[in-house]
Amino acid sequence: MASQAMVDRVVKLAAATTHDPIDSLVSNPKWGTLNFEVARSDLDLLFSLAGHLGGLPIKLVPDGTAQSFATSLEAANLSIQLMREFALEGNSNPTQHRDTIVAQIKTNAEALLLTTQGWIAFLAYQKGDVQRNVEALNAAVVTASTLIETAKADAAIARKELDGVVAAAREASATVGVAHFTSDFSGQAGLLETQAGVWLKWTGGLAIATGVAAAVSFLVPIPASATNAVVVQFMASKLVLLGVLLGATAWCGRTYRALKHQAAVNTHRANALKSFQAFVKATDDPGTRNAVLLETTRSIFSIAPTGYLEGESSGGDAGLKVLEIFKGVAGGTKS
Repeated sequence: MASQAMVDRVVKLAAATTHDPIDSLVSNPKWGTLNFEVARSDLDLLFSLAGHLGGLPIKLVPDGTAQSFATSLEAANLSIQLMREFALEGNSNPTQHRDTIVAQIKTNAEALLLTTQGWIAFLAYQKGDVQRNVEALNAAVVTASTLIETAKADAAIARKELDGVVAAAREASATVGVAHFTSDFSGQAGLLETQAGVWLKWTGGLAIATGVAAAVSFLVPIPASATNAVVVQFMASKLVLLGVLLGATAWCGRTYRALKHQAAVNTHRANALKSFQAFVKATDDPGTRNAVLLETTRSIFSIAPTGYLEGESSGGDAGLKVLEIFKGVAGGTKS
């Protein structure tokens, strides 16, 4: 037989468990859109069991059994207290905190159900009004089964919603990454175009200077009385001057062509990524997206000749190597 102290403890804990209405526990204006609605079914079961324990003759059960009732009710009270104290302020991840409390409520409700099953019927029979209590117990069992099934369905829906959120977050992250790289390629192309324009001006200026120097050299006559040494010196100075000007002009021209080539390559990459975004947004088919991604990768890393450099190759081998690397990484990930 349970001691009076243990009976009083169980009754007190049962009353504390059902002290607050369920509606005030599952929602609070301070939480905004966040709530504990998903735990309502487990709270209904917990409140129902605690309500029975508070009105039944607990003194008829063994003291160890009453101790089990008290232990389960204490754990349930701790979880409910966490719900009362839940706040968004100072909480780095309120959704995860909410889910942890919901899981505790569910665990405590099931633990109390396992602890009290069988005993509630016995105590109700000993208390009297057997038929009413049996009917109430049957209704509680049906309700508990319904609530468990509802909880399973709610968990499946929540899992599906979470998967959708994760997929949306992954897609948004990819879109932001593609937009970032597109901006980088476009910005680099613009910078290279500006630098190429500067070098084009230098090329034009040196070409004009070379032409002027050649004209001046042609118009300046060699004195008729000049010796062979003077003639050689005069011609050598002209050739050196013209050679330096021609070399500088050619070097500036090559630099201009190299910068234009790099600008064209970066513009090509930016356009490829823009096209990739357009095609991805136009379809939800994973196969089509993968095909577009492979073609975009090939287009970026397998650059077509721009015409600015001599001896350019199509870059097809490099593109195929990059595609093989991507395929190998994808295959390893799946394995």
